[in-house]
Amino acid sequence: MTKLSEIEVGDWAVVKRVDGPAEIRRRLETMGFVPGVRVFVSRCAPMGDPRAYELLGYCLSLRENEAKLIRVEKLNVLPLTLAANGRYRVIAVRGGQGLRRNLAQLGITEDTILSRGDLNKSGPLKVIIQDRKLQLGRGMAAKIMVVKEENDHETTN
Repeated sequence: MTKLSEIEVGDWAVVKRVDGPAEIRRRLETMGFVPGVRVFVSRCAPMGDPRAYELLGYCLSLRENEAKLIRVEKLNVLPLTLAANGRYRVIAVRGGQGLRRNLAQLGITEDTILSRGDLNKSGPLKVIIQDRKLQLGRGMAAKIMVVKEENDHETTN
């Protein structure tokens, strides 16, 4: 496991556990750093400390000595436009409320499982959600952050 302080800006991780004295551990857990929560390292101060983290729909900053207490596993998150064929889990939508609302109406929210079916370099991107075929503009699809679904069993011939 890696320390949260070692994750690079722009990367995602999932919290595995929080170490340290009970008082500090309780405070970090109250802020939302509990096992299973996904964290995005959004930015850092010019000298590298503190750093800003996004989790559970809000942003907060931590000093390096606090971030060292949080054990995480790095996630291989990428925009939907860069995903190969296969099944993916939506981790986040990196856009405003309007985009989130429009995607939610299409059935695309956090933890939605979708499949990417084609790899055309131009035109709309085709996805499948629960046997429904959708076409998304590439600008919209670039803001949908996904991770490869673990139980995606691709057959090779």
